[in-house]
Order: sequence, then structure tokens, then C-alpha cells
Amino acid sequence: MSENATAATTAAGTVPPERVEVPPHVPEELVHWVDHHNDEIVHIDPIGFMDELREKYRVFYSPAYEGFWAVTRWEDQREVFQRPEDFSSSPVGLPGGPGYGGVKMLPIELDPPEHKKYRALINPVFGPKRIGAMEDHIRSTANALIDDILENNGDKIEFMEAYAEQLPVRIFTEMLGLPFEEHKKFIGWVSAILHSSQIGDGLVRKREAGGEVTKYLTQLIGERAADIDSGVENDDLITILLNSEVDGEKLTHDEVLRMSFLLFIAGLDTVTAAHGLMFRFLADNPEHRAQIVSDPEFIPNAIEELLRYNSFVNDARTVTHDLEFAGVAMKKGDRVWLHSGSACRDPREFDDPLIVDFLRRPNRHLAFAAGAHRCAGSNLARLELRISFEEWHRRIPDYQVTPGTELRMHCGGVAGLESLPLTLG
Repeated sequence: MSENATAATTAAGTVPPERVEVPPHVPEELVHWVDHHNDEIVHIDPIGFMDELREKYRVFYSPAYEGFWAVTRWEDQREVFQRPEDFSSSPVGLPGGPGYGGVKMLPIELDPPEHKKYRALINPVFGPKRIGAMEDHIRSTANALIDDILENNGDKIEFMEAYAEQLPVRIFTEMLGLPFEEHKKFIGWVSAILHSSQIGDGLVRKREAGGEVTKYLTQLIGERAADIDSGVENDDLITILLNSEVDGEKLTHDEVLRMSFLLFIAGLDTVTAAHGLMFRFLADNPEHRAQIVSDPEFIPNAIEELLRYNSFVNDARTVTHDLEFAGVAMKKGDRVWLHSGSACRDPREFDDPLIVDFLRRPNRHLAFAAGAHRCAGSNLARLELRISFEEWHRRIPDYQVTPGTELRMHCGGVAGLESLPLTLG
């Protein structure tokens, strides 16, 4: 064991011996063990646990998952996002990727200029005009879910199951052309891929779920291709991709699969996570909730501020060549972890960052990342959240986390709540 490996053990507590090797270019004083999938603290506070670490370290190195640099501050994270020539987006996630088996997902695991060709295929689908046209449908879906809650659930509900999963998953399964009646199976697969432990049985579940998603989407792509050949018209995302071209050539079925897999994973989890974190905050903070109940004009600002305060997506990049960044020497192949919650609570960018202020200006949060890989679905996410805030608080203005509840959370690539029991009224 190297001297740096010993430092990792003493600085960060008990660490599995097989995971403590630290490269010689990493200074001992910057070694700090963080396992953002399995450490107990991430199941309690997967966002706020980085607040102290950010103030102690501009950058630190965790030996977990064969080692990675954690870039903790807003300005540095934004720079990483904006320098794809130095920090590649392949592979996505840390470790590895979310389950596709080593084949690059498109377009997220491509860097410019190749990335732009594939990203251009989905930009119109998630652009303001097409997403804006969905508002009435999303609003009616939200109200139908609230109707069901009020009619059938009494004064106690499990919010994640009754609403946070239902609304975004209903909308996105429609966009992908998936049958909503199978949504629990889809959510189970995505949860296993994104939230399972990276060791032992969790890793087995993750790989099995990745295989199931691949098998399911492969069959669906074949069905949509057959529809195209027979003249059947569909307007779902998979059909759009099958009819798309890059460099004058139709996408292959494999390319459609690699794009669909990414959309499936991202679309069925992130907005659900945002709903859970935001509604938990509002349940615990009635004075903030009163602001949006009494004046819905606060809602867009409230959403941006809660995206900042509970920023929940954790990106990763790979160093493409030896370089110096944020005061440390990084080597080609080093992994870089970008905990967005840490950047979005950085006092160097945000005054009083631990105070939630619905009037905050400016609010340059990184909840949707930045640069070429900025989240394609941000317009849809904002619309769904705005409608949820408007309709829920119009009809259910009073609610709280059910007393005595112990809330369990997950981190990994996306932080969120396992459940959120609410008492209404």
C-alpha cells in the first residue's frame, strides 16, 4: 500500500483495502473518501453533505471506484462543462455508465463536433414551441391525478407513488410511445440502473436492468420500423429517430437504441426526483409554501430557486490529456465528479446560499448543467414543475410530511427521495 493509500484510510475512515490505491500525482492532503452511492450520509442528505467539503476543498480526490477528482465549486464546474476538449463526457456517470454495457449512449457520450449532429435530432422535440403545445394536456393529466388523490386517498398519501412518479412518467412514456400501464416495470428498471449500489447484489441488479431495458427497446424499435415500412403513422420519439438522418444517412437501429436508452433513463427519473425534493421542502416550510399559494406569480422563481437549493444531478467527465486545473495536476484518463448541489450552494456565486429566497436574482444555477451537454429536457421539466406547483397548490394548499416518518434518500447519478409520505390539510 502506498503512502497516499494510507492517507486515504486515515483521512476518510475505514476504506475497503482494494479501493484505496491513489496515483502518485495526487497530493495526500487532497485525499478524502466519498462513495456517493453507498456512504450512509448520502442516504440522509445527498445534497447538503457536500457543503462542508466544498469549503474545505476546491478539489479533492476520492479513491472510490478506481479514483476520481471531485470539483466542488460553481466556477470550476461551469468551466469543466464548457471545456469538452479537456473533459470528455464519455463515459457518462461514475463509475462507468448507467447500464448499457460499454457502448456509448447518444448523444450524451459524444463530444463536439460529433455530439452536435445527434443532439440536433432531439432539440426540436424538446424545444419551447413543441413543449409549450403540451401544456393543456399536462395540466389535465395533473388535475386527473389530483382528483384521484382527493377522491380515493383520504388525508394521507405517498407523494412519490401517487403523483411525483405519475405525472412525468405518464407524459414521457407517451412521448416515447411506451404503454403507461407498464410504468411500474419501467420505473423499477430505471431505479435499479440509477440507484442501486455499485457493489454486490446492487451491481447485479443494475446490469440485469440494463439488459432488460435494452431488450425491451430493441423490440419496440423493431415494431416502429415495421410500422414505417407498412405506412403506419406514429409521432413518438422512436419513430422520429428512425426517420432521422446524420450526414445524409438514416440512423441505424443500433443508433436509435443508444439514443432511446438515454432518453428512457433520463426521462423517467429526473423530473420525478425534482418533484420529490421540492415538495418535501414546501411541506417542511409553510412560510415558503404560503408565498406561492397567495401569489402564483412566485412560482417560476420558486422553481428556479429550488432547482438551485436542491440541485440533484451529478455529472462526470474524463480528462482527455495531462493538464492542470483548479490548482491540481490531472492526468489523462482521470475521472472528474461534478456534484451539482455543491456548485449550486457555493457562496462565491450565491449570497447566503443555504437560505431559500424566491426573489433571488441572479440565479445562475447549474441544475441543468452547462455547455454543449446542457439538459435537452429542461423546457419540459420546467413546464411540468410549473403546472404541478400551480394546480397542486390551487387545490391542496396545506400539507406536511407525515409525523414520525424517516425519509430515506439516494444519490448516485441522480439524488432523490425513496418515498415522501404526506398528510394533507
